[in-house]
Amino acid sequence: MTRANRKTCPVLFLLLFPLLLLLPCSVEAATVAGFVYDAENGEALPYANVFFRNAPWGDMANRKGYYVIPALPAGEYEIVFGYMGYRQEVRTITLAENEEMTISVELQPQAIQMATVEVNETASDLALETGKLYLATRDLTHMPAPVEADVFRAVQMLPGVSTLSDYSSGLYVRGGSADQNLILLDDMDVYNPDHLFGFFSTFNVDAVKTVELQKGGFPAQHGGRLSSVLDVQNRDGNRREIEGVARLSLISASATVEGPWKRGSWMVSGRQTFIEQLARLSDIDLPYEFYDLHAKGNYDFAENDRSSVSYYRGRDRLDWNQENLDILLEWGNDTWSTQWTHLFSSRVFSHLLIGGSRFQTIAEVEFDDFKVSTENKITDVCAKWGLSYRPNRSHLIDFGAEVKALNFSYVDRIGKESGSELKYDGVYGALYAQDEWMLSPIWSAEAGLRLNYYTEGEYFRLSPRLSLRRQIREYVSAHARYGRYSQFLNLVAFEGASFASMWFPVDKTLDPGIADHYILGVEFGPYRHISLSIEGYYKPYDNVVEFSEEYQRSLGDNDPDMCRLFNSGTGEAYGVDVHLRNQVSRFTGWIGYAYGYSRRTIKDYNFGREYAPTYDRRHQVYVVQDISVGYGLSLNAIFRYGSGQPVTLASGRYTVHDITGREYETPLYGDINTGRLPSYHRLDLGISKRKRVAGMDMEFGLQVINAYNRKNVYIREYDMEKNPAEYRDVTMLPILPTISVSARF
Repeated sequence: MTRANRKTCPVLFLLLFPLLLLLPCSVEAATVAGFVYDAENGEALPYANVFFRNAPWGDMANRKGYYVIPALPAGEYEIVFGYMGYRQEVRTITLAENEEMTISVELQPQAIQMATVEVNETASDLALETGKLYLATRDLTHMPAPVEADVFRAVQMLPGVSTLSDYSSGLYVRGGSADQNLILLDDMDVYNPDHLFGFFSTFNVDAVKTVELQKGGFPAQHGGRLSSVLDVQNRDGNRREIEGVARLSLISASATVEGPWKRGSWMVSGRQTFIEQLARLSDIDLPYEFYDLHAKGNYDFAENDRSSVSYYRGRDRLDWNQENLDILLEWGNDTWSTQWTHLFSSRVFSHLLIGGSRFQTIAEVEFDDFKVSTENKITDVCAKWGLSYRPNRSHLIDFGAEVKALNFSYVDRIGKESGSELKYDGVYGALYAQDEWMLSPIWSAEAGLRLNYYTEGEYFRLSPRLSLRRQIREYVSAHARYGRYSQFLNLVAFEGASFASMWFPVDKTLDPGIADHYILGVEFGPYRHISLSIEGYYKPYDNVVEFSEEYQRSLGDNDPDMCRLFNSGTGEAYGVDVHLRNQVSRFTGWIGYAYGYSRRTIKDYNFGREYAPTYDRRHQVYVVQDISVGYGLSLNAIFRYGSGQPVTLASGRYTVHDITGREYETPLYGDINTGRLPSYHRLDLGISKRKRVAGMDMEFGLQVINAYNRKNVYIREYDMEKNPAEYRDVTMLPILPTISVSARF
C-alpha cells in the first residue's frame, strides 16, 4: 500500500458516513425550485442568492443558475432573489403541503448600491464559497492592461497569484508552479493558454461570461492538479435580441456577436492581430500573427433538458524567411465540448459533458541546408458526468465520474538524422462523492472523497476533502479546509517561449505529484461598503519535479522512462492572503496583500540542496480601483508591488575553448536562486469615455502602463569582458500609452 493510501484510509469512514446516512431519505413537505436569469439577455446567473424573508431557509444557485429549496412547511412566504449588480426580485408565494413549485425569475441589472443589498446569513451557508474569487466581463474589460484587456492579467491582480514578468501570462498560485493549475474553458482542459510568447492569454474577454478562481482546498468535483482551478465560462448568447461588440487596440481587432434562435441562443467571437502590418510601417520584418475563435450554441429540448455545444480554436504563427535562415514557429489550442443538463426532478440535477482538447506546437529552424525541427502534441478526449441531489434542507449530495484518454507525443529531427521520438498513451479516471451538510444554524460542513486512477503505473490515489464553516456573528464567519490532491502529468516550461513547453505523463518509474492543502480563514461582511477576507494556508508537496539537465544535455533515446526525464523531490509553501473589496463613494474595487513562502528539495538538482523557485515572492500588494466621475467618464488605477524574485548569481568565472579555437570567459554560477532581484512595482492608469454615436454605444479608452516609468528588472546579465565582471539589467515594459475603441450594437 502506498504512503498516500496509508494516510488516507483512516479518514474514509468519517467522510462517507454522512452520505450513507442520507441514502434512505424520503421527500417531505413542499419544494421550491427554478432558474435565475439576466432579464436583458436571458443568460443564467451562476451562484445567485435565493432566500425566504423572515425564515431561516435559502440556497445559492449552481453554475447553471439552478436552485432548489426543499422540505418547506405549508404557508405563505416572501422569497427574495438577489445577485450582485442586479435589482432584487421579491415574490409572495403560498405553498400547499407536499407541493413542488417552480419559480424562475429574471433579474434586472442596475448600478451596484451596497446600501440596498439585503444580506441573509443562511442564503449561502451550504455553498461554502469562501476561497473562490469571481470576475465578470465588466471586471475584465475595465482594467488597464498592456495594449488590451486580458483574462490572465486580471487574475494576476488577485492576492495569492504571482507572475514572473510583464511578458508572462503564467499563473503561479500560492507557491505552486504554472502547470499545477487546472485551467478550464467551458469545462474542458486548456493546456497552453498563451498568445504572443506568453504576453497574452488565449481568451477573448468579450466572449467570456465569468472567471472563477479557486486558490486551494477546491472540492471533490475537481482533481488532477496540485494548486488551483481557473474556471472560464463562455457567454451563452443573448436570448432576447441580436447584439454585438467590436474592439480595436494597437495590435488587434476583435468582434463578438450573439443572439437568439428557435429555442436557445448562439455566440461567435473572433480576434485577429495585425502586428506584422504595424511592424512593416516601422520598417521591421516581423511576420507574426495570432488569432482565436470562440463559438457556442444552446438549445432547450424542454424546460428540464438543456444542451450546449462550444468550440475554441487559437493559433500563433511566426514564419520568418531570410537569405540563410528560415524560422517557423506555430502553436495553438483546439477545444470542443457538448453538454447536456437534465432535471430528473426538482431535487435531482444532472450534467453530462463529452469533449476534447488538443495543444500542438511546431518549431523549425533551417540554415545553410541544415534543418532542425521539433513537434509536440497533447490530445485529450474526455467524458464527465455529475449528479446533484438535495434530499432535504440540510444536505446537498454530489456524485460524479470523469474519464480521459490522453496521448502525448514529442518528435525532433536534427539534419537528416531521425532524432528522438517520444510517444505515451494513458487513461485517467476518477469517481467522486461529497455532501454539503448544514449541521446547525451556525455550523456547516462539506465532506468529499475523490478516487483517481491512471493506467500507466496503475496508480490509485484517494483524495479526501473536508471543509468546516462557523457563523460567529451576523457578518463574521470562520472556515477551515483540508484537501489532498494528485497530479499525473508534468510540464517542461520555458519562460518567454511558451510555444516550446512540453507535457509528459507519469509512469511506473515516476510517481504522481501529491499536495495537501491546510487552510484557515475568516470573513467579515459584506458590510455596507466593504467586505474583508483573511486566509492562511500550508501546502506540503511530495514528488514535485524538475526537468533533468543531464538528460537534456544527452542525445536521449526513444520513449525513455520518466525517471530519466525528471528528478523528483519534496517541497512546501505557506502564506497569508488578505482581500478587501470596497464600494466607497465613487470608488469600487479591491485591495490585496499576500505573504508567501515556497521551497523545493529535489534529488540531483541544485546539488540536492533546498532552493526557492523563481516564482517565490515574499510580499505582494495589489490595489485595483475603478472611479466613476460622471458624464460617461470612468477612471481606472492599478498598483502592484512585489518583493524581489529569486535569481541565480555568479560565484566566479572560467575560460572556455570552443571547437573553432575561440577562447572566451563565461560566468560560473553557484547555488540556484540564492540572490534576489530588486523589488517590482508598477502603476497603470486608464480613462474611458462612453458616448452614443450613430445609434451605437461607443467607448474610447486611454491607458498608461507603468505611469512613472519604473525600470523593473527582467534579466540580470554579466559582462565578462570586464575584470571584475559587471552585470547589466534587462528591464521590462517602459512607460507605455495605448488607446482603444469599442462599439456595442
